[in-house]
Amino acid sequence: MSDRRHPRGRGRTRAVASLLAAAFVAPGCLTLKAEHNDLAKKVDRLETQSLDRSKQLDEKLAEADKRLAELQAKLAEAETLLRGSQAGIGVRMSVVEQDVQQLRGQAENAELVASATQQTLQELRGDIDERLKKLEDKLNEATNIPEGKDELFAEAERQLQRKNFKQARQLFRTYTSRYPGDPKLAEAEFKVGLTFYSERDYKSALGVFYRVIQTYADTPVVHDALYYSGLGFAKLGQCKNAIAYFEALTRPKSPAPQQYQKAAKEQIDLLNKDTGDLCFDREDASAGAAAKQSVQGAAETKAPAPLPARPAGTGKRK
Repeated sequence: MSDRRHPRGRGRTRAVASLLAAAFVAPGCLTLKAEHNDLAKKVDRLETQSLDRSKQLDEKLAEADKRLAELQAKLAEAETLLRGSQAGIGVRMSVVEQDVQQLRGQAENAELVASATQQTLQELRGDIDERLKKLEDKLNEATNIPEGKDELFAEAERQLQRKNFKQARQLFRTYTSRYPGDPKLAEAEFKVGLTFYSERDYKSALGVFYRVIQTYADTPVVHDALYYSGLGFAKLGQCKNAIAYFEALTRPKSPAPQQYQKAAKEQIDLLNKDTGDLCFDREDASAGAAAKQSVQGAAETKAPAPLPARPAGTGKRK
C-alpha cells in the first residue's frame, strides 16, 4: 500500500492483517495463500474506493461552499437593486400622479367644450325645425338682422341688455362668422358665453370661456373670461377650480383691472369660508385640475379689460 492511503484505511488494513494472522495460528483452521492474497486485494480496492469517495465529497463540499458564496452575493445585489427600484418607483409614481392630474384637467375642459358644442348643435337643430315650420317668419326675422358691422354688434348688445339671450347669442355668432378677423371678435365670443351664463347653463358657458382663454389670451377680454369662469365653477360647487381662476386674476403684478382683482379676492374669501353649503369638492384631492390646465398657458394681456359697472354674480348658487 502507498503512503497516500487514508489513516482510516491503514487502520482497517492492520485489523484485517491481524485477523488473517489469527486465522493462520488458530487451531483447526487452514487458510490458503491464494485466498489471503485475494482478500488483501479486495481490502486494497475498498480502501482506494473509500479514498476516491472521500475526495469526491470534499470536492462537492468545496463546490457547494462556492455556490453558497455566489448566491449570497447575488442576494445582496438583489436587495440593493430592490431598494433602488423602490426609490425609483416612488419617483415614477409622482410623475404618474402629475400626468393623471394634467389628463384630468384636459378631460374636464374637453367636457366643458363638448357641452357648449352640444348645446350649440341642439339650438341649431331647433332653429332648423322652426324654420321648416315657420319659414315665412324666419325669413322676415332674417331680414331684420343689421347689415352693417357696428349696427350688428350694437343690436346684439341691445338684445343682451333686454335679456333676450338666445337672440343676442345668434347675433353675436353672426358677427363672429361675418368678421373673423375683427378686433371685437374676442369680445363677441365672450358674450356668447355670457348669454349661456345668464341662462344658468354654466357648463356651456365654461366651455366658451375656456376657448376664449386659450385663443385670445393676449387680449383684454381674457380677464372677463377668467372672472366669469371662476363664477361659473362656483355655481357648480367646484370651488377649487373657481379659486384657481380667481387667483389667476390676483397673482403678483397681475394686469387685471383693480375692480376684478378686488372682486376676485372677495370671491376667494367667500369660498374659503364655506362649510359645505357651496362647495362639493372639498374632499376631492385631485379637484381643480381643469382650472390649472386652462390658466397655465394664459399669456399676459396687452391692456386692462373693460369692466362692467359691477362684476355680476357671487359665489352663491341660485
